[in-house]
Formats: sequence, C-alpha cells, structure tokens
Amino acid sequence: MKKLIVATLIISTAGCSGGRSWVGWRGYDDPLKTPSPGSYKSVDGECFSIGVQNLEEKQEKAVMEAAGEVCKVIKSEEFKNRVLAQEWMASCDIVHEAKKDTIKGEEVFKIMSNGIPNFSVNPKKPWMAIAQAQKSENDHTRIRMAINPSRINKWYSSENKGLLVNTIAHESTHLISFSFRDRGHGTTECPDAKLVSYGIGNLVEELANQ
Repeated sequence: MKKLIVATLIISTAGCSGGRSWVGWRGYDDPLKTPSPGSYKSVDGECFSIGVQNLEEKQEKAVMEAAGEVCKVIKSEEFKNRVLAQEWMASCDIVHEAKKDTIKGEEVFKIMSNGIPNFSVNPKKPWMAIAQAQKSENDHTRIRMAINPSRINKWYSSENKGLLVNTIAHESTHLISFSFRDRGHGTTECPDAKLVSYGIGNLVEELANQ
C-alpha cells in the first residue's frame, strides 16, 4: 500500500475571524513593488501607507479617510496619556503560575511607537476583519487586513462611521506585535476594555469622535 503524504501549510493569522481565515484572502492580489511606491498610498498624517490594489474607488476613499483618523489619534497627546494610564492585557493567555498576560501601559505605548507597518486591505468577509503579518523584512506582500465590505461601507453612515476607524486601529495592533492576540476575549477573565487589541480600537474610535 502506498503511503499518502499530506503537507500542511500553516499561516500565522491574528484578528477577529469567526470562520476560516483563508476566506478573507480569496482573490487577494499582492501589492505592486515596482515602480515605487506601487499600489501604496500614504494616509493623511503619513503614519503608514495602504496598498489599495484590491479596493474599488468608494472603498478606497473610505479606508484611506478612516486610516487618516487612526493616524491623527495615535499621534495625539490624549492617546498617549490614556494608554499610559492603565495596565493592559496583551492576550487572554494564562502565563506563568496562572497569572494573566498583563502588560504595563508604558510598554504598550513603547511597542505602539514602533509604528504601524504598511499594509494592504482586501474587501472580503472573514467575519468583520482579520490581520496577517509577515516577519520577513524583504516581503511585505502578506502584511494585510481583510475587512468585511459591509464594515467598509458603514463609513458612509453617520451612525456607524466610527466602526471602520475602530477596526483599522484594532487590526493594526496585530500587525505591530505578535504578542497582541485576542482569542478568548470578552469574558470576565479577559474583558475587551483591558485587552490591547480591543481596548486600543475602542479608544481610537472614542477619541476620533471627539
């Protein structure tokens, strides 16, 4: 009998997908590397650039404007003060001797100060959004977010405008550091308000609305 050899490819993914993460990348086109800057466009405030090659014109406008709001907030003194003022949870993991995965505000702000890397956006439905980071410094094509098109379109709704700002800020934390994870969130032991990914997303939305 011949042996069947199965190769499994494991891709490191972070974010808030409620289903199969690969669905979020269906139809994804890599950003063009040449000529520079290719398909990347710098957001207002120049904190980072976004690969818009997969977005329709209206989607691109929404993502770029919402990302500009994220940039404006994270550069503000109020954001810095609010991050520094509390102790956070990097993840919902239980670490050494049953202790929670806590992290001081100073450390969170220090990590955030490294900056949001350039990323591409794919308008697909993983759930609401997921992010995928690539460790290689020579290949940026996998630094990306998949965002539900319905979430992008809410930018044009006055009542739900802040959701896209929240989503981009939230998913950016996963791109900044692999230590910021949120599996198991929303419990008494791991409340969203204390968790870096959700807490930062909510904070940025709050300050953007002021």
